[in-house]
Amino acid sequence: MQETYSGKSGMKRLSRDEIRKMKENMQKTPLIQKQAEQYHNKESKEAEALLNKIEIPSEKQGGKLDIQPPKKIGFFQKIKNYLFG
Repeated sequence: MQETYSGKSGMKRLSRDEIRKMKENMQKTPLIQKQAEQYHNKESKEAEALLNKIEIPSEKQGGKLDIQPPKKIGFFQKIKNYLFG
């Protein structure tokens, strides 16, 4: 894109091709905005569904999650498991 400026006013002059490209891009803008809105609506619905899936099990247990840390295996237990499977 070749930029040219006119005289003292410093206004930028655009070629016909550049003006045509700009008009085409401006016509695409509403379509792109619509597609972006549809995408974001879909994403928010999926996020809500995922949050609902996560919240339901915790509500069934009365708000408590029974998460237990893994049991530590002692030295002799490791040897037994290794030898006897």
